[in-house]
Amino acid sequence: MLLLAGCGEQTGDETVAADSVSCPSPLPQWAANTTYATGAIVGYHGVVYRCVQGHTALDVWPPDVVPALWQPVDCHGNPPPPPPSHGDMAMPPPPPPPSPPPTGGALFVGYYQSWSDSWKANGADTVLAHLPAYVNVVNLSFMEPNASYAAGSISLGGTGLGFPYDGPTLRDAVKALHAAHPGTRVLVSVGGATYPSWSSFNPSSVAAFVNDFGLDGVDLDYEPSNAACASNGSSVSCPSDGEYVSVVNRMRAALPRPKWVTIAGWSVGAYGEGAWASAPPQGSAYSGLTLAVLKQAGSALDLVNVMSYDASPAFNPEQALAAYRHYFSGRIAMGIETPPEAWGGHVETIGEIDTLADAVNASHAGGLMLWSIQKPGPTQQFATEMCNKLGLGGCATPML
Repeated sequence: MLLLAGCGEQTGDETVAADSVSCPSPLPQWAANTTYATGAIVGYHGVVYRCVQGHTALDVWPPDVVPALWQPVDCHGNPPPPPPSHGDMAMPPPPPPPSPPPTGGALFVGYYQSWSDSWKANGADTVLAHLPAYVNVVNLSFMEPNASYAAGSISLGGTGLGFPYDGPTLRDAVKALHAAHPGTRVLVSVGGATYPSWSSFNPSSVAAFVNDFGLDGVDLDYEPSNAACASNGSSVSCPSDGEYVSVVNRMRAALPRPKWVTIAGWSVGAYGEGAWASAPPQGSAYSGLTLAVLKQAGSALDLVNVMSYDASPAFNPEQALAAYRHYFSGRIAMGIETPPEAWGGHVETIGEIDTLADAVNASHAGGLMLWSIQKPGPTQQFATEMCNKLGLGGCATPML
């Protein structure tokens, strides 16, 4: 079979240019649970694709969904050969897409910066209480992992949250938001880059806060100050693995379902092993940070929010989605950040939002996440596009 010189393949003395493909006949059709080498040529829904990164395919990675793994090509300018009939047992038709999760429609997760809110005397008058219905998961940011909240106090003191009003006003704001949009879930996000004090994590205090303020759960934004994850060539280990798994399991034990426990997964947190052993960008100390949790405590989680930004222009969020889907069968919300991003030199665009949303929708992953609701910049433009792409209603309603 004649493939590509760029992939090191030759037949006799003939070498094919990197942009020239000779299609085998009959043309193999893409199939899940098949290991593909770089340069492999397959057909899928009448289009010819070339593998650009070796991997073992899952049913959520068809070539038209994961551009990081497959690129469309032509057969020396000729139309691709038709796919074989379904009666050809040697080349089965592509598998159907996976069924959507049984837990509801698309999720729009918005992080709500407590320190960016404005003072109001009454909870019903706050910006929080008037968020539109399409922001159907709201993460109040950020609570300290070692918060000293006392059950029944309805106090924000010692929590780390930066709301400019008092605890009863926040409680009433949450109540008003729930009354206006009963389907909206409001969680408190614990940790973040500012609060890495996980060694003294206090899950009982966090659970008491959730219950007293009428919240729907907890988002664990575990960001160690020094990740130092390392790979031995086949597996990744991080000094934080034991602590991270313990944090998730202890939070779930303190906050039983139907309350939610979610995490904010690092952009490269599912990289470092298997098909993603060398996924770009290379050299991140956070590569594989989330793997231990996904493998050992995934059943405790109701949602994974992937921080698919701040990772340089080499990072491909569709590839990250495929990696997270490989290790976690629950719902996943892929993150969008209003530019400028914190570091890495990448600036998100509307076109990139569309591409990522298409991958999320095609794989029935769950939804999209926005960092953050109050960040200056084209935030509302991004939110409206996200809302429309997810098929939610009322997308013209401003968030603020």
